[in-house]
Amino acid sequence: MPNYLSPGVYVEEVSSGVKPIAGVGTSVGAFVGIAEKGVIGKAVLVTNWSQFVNEFGSFIPNAYLAYAVYNFFAEGGTSCFVVRAASDDIKTSTATIKDTLGAALFKVYARSEGAWGNRIFVQLDESSNGQLGGFRLVVQYLKSTSFDDEYVGEDINGKVVETFDNLLLTNFEEKINDVSAFIKVESLVDLNILENMEKVPEFTESPVALAGGVDGMTSIDFLGDAAARTGMYAFDVIDDINIIAVPDIADMPGSRDTVLQMLNYCKQRKDCFFIVDPPHGLDPMEVKDFKEGAGQYMGNSFNSSYGALYYPWVFINDPMTGKKKLVPPSGAIAGTYAYVDASRGVHKAPAGTADGYLDTVVGIEKIVTKGEQEILNPIGINVIRSLPEGICVWGARTLSSDSEWNYINVRRLMMYIEESMDKGSQWVVFEPNDPSLWGKVKRNLTAFLTRVWRDGALYGSTEEEAFFVKVDEENNPPAVRDAGQLIIEVGVAPVKPAEFVVIRVSQKTLSK
Repeated sequence: MPNYLSPGVYVEEVSSGVKPIAGVGTSVGAFVGIAEKGVIGKAVLVTNWSQFVNEFGSFIPNAYLAYAVYNFFAEGGTSCFVVRAASDDIKTSTATIKDTLGAALFKVYARSEGAWGNRIFVQLDESSNGQLGGFRLVVQYLKSTSFDDEYVGEDINGKVVETFDNLLLTNFEEKINDVSAFIKVESLVDLNILENMEKVPEFTESPVALAGGVDGMTSIDFLGDAAARTGMYAFDVIDDINIIAVPDIADMPGSRDTVLQMLNYCKQRKDCFFIVDPPHGLDPMEVKDFKEGAGQYMGNSFNSSYGALYYPWVFINDPMTGKKKLVPPSGAIAGTYAYVDASRGVHKAPAGTADGYLDTVVGIEKIVTKGEQEILNPIGINVIRSLPEGICVWGARTLSSDSEWNYINVRRLMMYIEESMDKGSQWVVFEPNDPSLWGKVKRNLTAFLTRVWRDGALYGSTEEEAFFVKVDEENNPPAVRDAGQLIIEVGVAPVKPAEFVVIRVSQKTLSK
């Protein structure tokens, strides 16, 4: 307390004791997969499709990451983190630039590994300022316009994408590296020697092609290494992600084992949800075996409330070719989650003819009948169906066998509530553990849950029916307080989706 020694008026700021809890985000996507280019094993924030193309390239054959991210944004997603995965045999494109005497002077590398770098060309000529020893480096890129590598609208050397002028051998690395989106450079001579500092690269009449780039497409570890924080573990340092999809694993050998590990990853984090893609071409009984680990898919059954499986694969209009393209559904589903969260709230099941309508989908791999869905739905396989209203998500089940966690919206609502209370209650740590603190905590949590209830996420006509918050002497006796603990009990009543709508109709008998 301040020590007042002279008469006067003293104004003090006093805390009201109410520290509002802000709800956390629920619609940030997280994708791991095979990309044309980009940094490997690092999570990169992407907020639109153009940014994805700049960072990771465009669509590539036999890979689905780009399609998943494209569908995510097209269905209503606004932001996501992307991790590029690749195998150890991936290589970087390079070219060696020589000096005027024919000796190696410096090396040019593609900005990231992969065969995309083989379409990069560099050309060197005089700098525009005429400085002694100065030179200009022009970067050209041959952009593929289709999967058959036909290049339309560009000459054989590609299009100029970057120009670095007035370079010197003493400063060209700092002017190019960490600036160029296409290349990196490395001097091959000791620049501490005056004779080397005066060397000049040989000017080229035609562009020099980078070569040797190889895509790493075999034995890719999508889960990654926890210690190195690669693959899925690149998300360890990112709290914002909520919806995870790895579309490229669907058709790969051993995909079930990877799915099980990723479901476990989400369970351990407790703040994200995994969307599972089955292999393509399965009939209803085969996808049932895939989920349960039976038949040709022998193994443990998927049993987790932190994931959901969607069947079948879907057709979209391929932005590259204009033709129909069969892709895993996870990208479109993740976008639907994000859209429903923004328009209705995380408590609304992402399914139905309105909120489950898939705008980007033009067809489905297999028409699933009502009878077939009656086999799949109870075991947690969400069917995408072609209805008169359009192609819609017609299921909202998690992969859990526990009836308490049957529904996706219930699990995701609880994740939202738990994480919001966690982040909004950090100020309580190390506060004096007494009834005054208990009252503040109860007011804060009650205010937050009241907002959740008024948004329609909790069941009940009154607050007392919808939730309770208990923090008092009963659950915080002296033994608990002496252990440095503060026990807060919170109970909520989530709303459940009207999955089965039963309309009972009978004939009314008219009486005289």
